[in-house]
Amino acid sequence: MELKELLKDLEVKMLNLKNVEVGDITDDSRNVVKGSIFVAIKGNNYDGNIFIKDAIKKGAVAVLTEEKATEKLKIPVIVSKDIQNDIKIIANKLYKNPFKKIKTIGVTGTNGKTTTTYLIKSILDIDYRTGLVGTIKTIINKKEYESVNTTPNTLTLIKLFKKMVDENVDYAVMEVSSHGLKLKRINGIEFQSVIFTNLTQDHLDFHKTMDDYRDSKLLLFSLVKENGSSIINLDDPSSDYFVKASKTKNIFTYGIKNLKARFQIKIEKLTLDGSSFSILDKVENKNYHLETKLIGEPNIYNCASAFLTCFSLDIPFEKIKEGLKKAHPVKGRYEIYYDKRGFKIIVDYAHTPDSLERLIKTVRRLTLGKVITVFGCGGNRDEEKRPIMGKIASHLSDIVILTSDNPRNEDPNRIIDEIIKGITEKNYIVEVNRKNAIKLAFNYAKEKDSIIIAGKGHENYQIIQNKKYHFDDSEIVKSFMK
Repeated sequence: MELKELLKDLEVKMLNLKNVEVGDITDDSRNVVKGSIFVAIKGNNYDGNIFIKDAIKKGAVAVLTEEKATEKLKIPVIVSKDIQNDIKIIANKLYKNPFKKIKTIGVTGTNGKTTTTYLIKSILDIDYRTGLVGTIKTIINKKEYESVNTTPNTLTLIKLFKKMVDENVDYAVMEVSSHGLKLKRINGIEFQSVIFTNLTQDHLDFHKTMDDYRDSKLLLFSLVKENGSSIINLDDPSSDYFVKASKTKNIFTYGIKNLKARFQIKIEKLTLDGSSFSILDKVENKNYHLETKLIGEPNIYNCASAFLTCFSLDIPFEKIKEGLKKAHPVKGRYEIYYDKRGFKIIVDYAHTPDSLERLIKTVRRLTLGKVITVFGCGGNRDEEKRPIMGKIASHLSDIVILTSDNPRNEDPNRIIDEIIKGITEKNYIVEVNRKNAIKLAFNYAKEKDSIIIAGKGHENYQIIQNKKYHFDDSEIVKSFMK
C-alpha cells in the first residue's frame, strides 16, 4: 500500500514525504524487511531511535517516531504525538482490519485465564479453526508461536490476527491481562464473548491499588459487542462491578455458592483422576452433566466458564461435553506426577495468595498423608502479597520449604525474609536454591504424602539479576523421581 494512503487522516508531522510502497510495519529492527515502516519507540529500558540506521540498511522505507530526527534522513520520517494510536491505525489499514474478520473471545481475571482459554479452544476445535493468544504460547490453527506477554502489544496483536485471517481461523480465544487493558493494547477488538473468572490481589506493583486493578479489568466488558455475551462468576465478591460494566444484555452468571446465579454448579466428584459436576440452568430448568480430566474446585469454575461461553455461542451441548472431557491439563497447571515411593508431586503456577490457598486446599482434600509446599515469590513485583502467602502456606501445609522464584534484581534472601514476616507456625525451612529445595521436599516425602511446587508452573527459566537461566520445575521433579 502507498505510504500517503496509510498516513491519510493522521495528525502527524511528515518529513521527506514521498510516495513509497509499504508492505510491512515493525518495531523490531531485527525483523525489518524491504518495504517496512520501522517504528522507533522510546521505552523504559531501551530507545528504538538508536536502531533507525540499522533498519534503513535492512530496507526500511519510512520511520515512525515520537521524536524529531537528530540527523538528516533520506527516507520519510513520520513524527507522531500518539505513537500507539498511530501504529494501530497504520497497521489496521495495511493488514485490512483483521480484528473485524474473526469472532474473538476474551478471558480476564486473576486466576484461571490460561486454563479457561484452553478449555474453550478444546471445544471449538471440534468443528472450527481456532487461534489462541496467551501466557504460555500462541497457537494459530495448530501452529505454535512463543508468547512474550500474556496480552501482546498492539502491533504484535494485529499481526497475529492477520496470520489468523490468512489461516482462515473462525474463532480467536485470548487471555486479556489488566496490563493489556490499561495500556490499551486491545482497543479496536470487538469481542463476541467476554469472561470474568475472579479477582484477587496481584500486580499491585503496576496498579498500586486493587480498585485500579479491578477497573482495568472492567474495561474488557465495554468492548463486547451488543449482541455478544458476558460470562461472569457470581461467586466472586467483585462480580457486580462486571455485571454493571457489561455492554451487552446477554449476561450468563454462574456460581457454586451464590444462589442468584442463573447457572448453578453442583460438584459431584473430585479425584486425582478427574472431576464431574452438573450445571443447572434455572431459567430453562435444564441440567447439564459434565466430566473433565482436570482436578480441583478451581478447575470446576474454569470448566463452567468454558461451558457457558460456548453455550452462549450456540455450540451444541454434546460438542461442549466432548471438548471438556478430552481436554488435558495445561502445562504447569495442577500438573501431577506419581513417584513409585507412594507420594505425588503437583507442579502449579500459583503465584498469588488466592491461587496458592486454593491449590493447597485442593491438594489437602485429596491427600491422606502430609502436604509439603515448596514456593517463593518473584522479585521486583508486588511485595505486599509475600507475608500473606507465607501465612497461607504455613497454615495449610505440614511442611513449607521457602525458596527462590524469579528474584530478578532483588536479593532472594530478602524476599524470603518478607515471606517469613507472615508466618506464625514453626513448620518452615529455608533453602534458597530452588533445585535443592525440591530435592529436600523429596527427602521429606513419604507414602501417601503430597509435594506442591508452586509459583513457576509452565516457566522454563529463572530470572536472576536480569539474566535468564534455564530452569523447569517439571524437569527437576522428573530427575528426582523413582
